[in-house]
Amino acid sequence: MGVGTITPAIANIAAAFPDVPFTTLLLVSTLAVLVSVPATLISGRLAGTVVKYKTLLIIGMVLFIAGGIAPYFMVTSSFAAILAVRAVFGIGLGIVTPLGAALIIAFFDGEARAKMMGLSGVVANIGGILFQLLGGVAAASSWELAFLVHGLGIITFILILFLPEPAKVPAQAAGETKPKLPGSVFGFAFAIFFMLILVYPMLVNMSTIIAVTGLGGAPEAALVLTMFTVGGMVSGLIFAKVFGIFKKNTLAVGLGLLAVAMASIGLGNTIIFMYIGTTVAGIGFSFILPTVFMDLGAAVHPSQMATASGIIMASMNVGGFCSAYFFAFLAGIMGMTEVIKFPFYVSMTAFAVAAVAYLFIKPKQAEVPQAL
Repeated sequence: MGVGTITPAIANIAAAFPDVPFTTLLLVSTLAVLVSVPATLISGRLAGTVVKYKTLLIIGMVLFIAGGIAPYFMVTSSFAAILAVRAVFGIGLGIVTPLGAALIIAFFDGEARAKMMGLSGVVANIGGILFQLLGGVAAASSWELAFLVHGLGIITFILILFLPEPAKVPAQAAGETKPKLPGSVFGFAFAIFFMLILVYPMLVNMSTIIAVTGLGGAPEAALVLTMFTVGGMVSGLIFAKVFGIFKKNTLAVGLGLLAVAMASIGLGNTIIFMYIGTTVAGIGFSFILPTVFMDLGAAVHPSQMATASGIIMASMNVGGFCSAYFFAFLAGIMGMTEVIKFPFYVSMTAFAVAAVAYLFIKPKQAEVPQAL
């Protein structure tokens, strides 16, 4: 969740670097996301087989903390130098990203797995609240102070030292065909990629929208974005019950909520609509991601879970990176470059269509052998 730390400070960073084009400026957030992609894929392939989970987590958190706080000491440095250390942060982020869901799949089954998926969302969103809220408050004083908030990763680093290592998944028996990743993994990856393209404008443009429309400054943007994580926390508390009722249709519920959220932000003209939009978006988003991992846990061989998780999380990060360029291109060809809320009009329409479509089109999952 540390990737959202500096999103409330985007407008302040833009003021500090007035000669940097806004699309390039967004790299301070999106570059870390892009760089994390290969690290996520590699981490997913190595975890639990070549390298222990704990070893990877320790390496990832060291890079996360060091790369995260480094810009605080680089006030007089060039923007390119700041981007370089953000890349280091992104590598650490990418190493850690796929391992949480993979560990839950390794340790838990059935209803306990659903509950832990929900609780992991609660804990992650508590972290997100701290990162975003403190990032916004710090940015109100000085943009570089927002980067020091990444030091909260030290808490995670300490907790990792006490983390048990899951039992190694047994290799297939002699002569047994190595299981292939089912097509649903890549179907979900594409869907998550597109979902992040549609959601990311809310995360990176909110501070600009609030400033341009006269609704407030960095502290207000931090509070609005914090409601996204509050919504995610609420979703985590009720996820197991919701999933028990709707099963696979939980994805359609999440998509419908995201459509409502984008409509609230896109069509609303007061700060209250921003709060409602981000809260509902947090609930919807946090219904979708655990549902995807629950489906993956049932569809892939246990030895493939870390790899599948890595593919899903990598697709999220690529979608986040591509979002600004996608909407810049779309706004250009549609003559909407001056309409600051244009991405939200597109997103609310796409999510509404996707919610209805998913009720009729669901990816089929192949039965695969599970570890005893």
